[in-house]
Amino acid sequence: MATVMLALALSASGALAAAAPLDLRTALRLARDAELRSALDSAAVAVVEADQRSARAWPNPVVSYGQLRPGRASTMFDGSRQQDVAVELPLLLGGKRAARIDAASSALDAALARKAVARLERASEAGLAFVALQAAQARRAAVDDAERTLAQLSERLRLADSRAQAYRNFRLDFESADWRAELSAADAELAAAQQRLADMLDIDDWRSVVVEPLQPLAPPTDAGVPAEHLAIRAARLDESAAQAAIRAARAERSPQVSVALVRSWTNDPYGTADGVGLAVELPLFDSRSGAVDRASALAAGARLRRQLLEVETDTDVRSQQTEVDLRLAALGSFDAEVAPRLAALSQLAGDAYAEAQTSLADVLDAVRTQQRARLRRIELEAGLVRAQLRLLVARGELSRLAD
Repeated sequence: MATVMLALALSASGALAAAAPLDLRTALRLARDAELRSALDSAAVAVVEADQRSARAWPNPVVSYGQLRPGRASTMFDGSRQQDVAVELPLLLGGKRAARIDAASSALDAALARKAVARLERASEAGLAFVALQAAQARRAAVDDAERTLAQLSERLRLADSRAQAYRNFRLDFESADWRAELSAADAELAAAQQRLADMLDIDDWRSVVVEPLQPLAPPTDAGVPAEHLAIRAARLDESAAQAAIRAARAERSPQVSVALVRSWTNDPYGTADGVGLAVELPLFDSRSGAVDRASALAAGARLRRQLLEVETDTDVRSQQTEVDLRLAALGSFDAEVAPRLAALSQLAGDAYAEAQTSLADVLDAVRTQQRARLRRIELEAGLVRAQLRLLVARGELSRLAD
């Protein structure tokens, strides 16, 4: 009996093995390129690209037409009427066009960087959901093993009717029902984790989502090479774009200047005249200094956000590294001190019961203790993997895991 209990307790559930398991790298890639979210990111970039095309465009000329007819005896010209056609061309003086192009290009670089950050954030969320599904699968397998272990016990320990034996059978039925309830709860948790990950990966049939077994992450092959932190890079590009916007706002303070080419002609008698006109804006009421102040305030905010992000990232890296070290030590301690005793616990309880040296309650307690320890190890391992993922995100190295 003890041998059967041990074999059942240590066996792995094969219920999820039929489907091809999804690995973490594939999950990160699918989440990063999720169709709807990627389309939303591309739409935001398309807006900035349109602004860049507008910044590169030259101002359109303005064509005006006028007609004058003499009145009474005093006129400005001889003839029945005078007609005028003017072509006015705005001039972008003061480096306006170059400043606009520079600001638009910087804004596009920042938008592309934000798109990369959004893709990485989706991958990070999917990675945590992936680990949650791994843990749910492992918990479901552990509870299923416990339920099957108790079913095996029930088959072997049921005896003929008597008061003591009736209690024994009732206790076995109670324990089996309790573990079946645990199994139902594990199934619900597994389904919720499958649905969450399927939604992130744009997978229609969530029931088909099966992931590889839970295990600690191996460090990236190029872990020694410093990675470019995408979020910090995006913050720096936002700051550069804000500085470019200041330069553009200052250039826009230059007065508007336009040149006009004019042709006039009269009828009865016919005569023509050509002229050149110059129009200059007088900044008497609006010097557009408010736009410069606004751009300067936005640039100051971008600089502060970048500085804050750098400080938070440095703090987060240290915090996550400490958590990884502690969780790794806890898992190692469990494997060194608890795991070797689990098999002995089940075997000793079974042997003692077979020799009538212990009660059924002790055997059931041994089974429960073994399964609780197995569930505890799953939580320790899942916590370690979650901490490892968060550490990769804090260091800016999660993209290496997906590439």
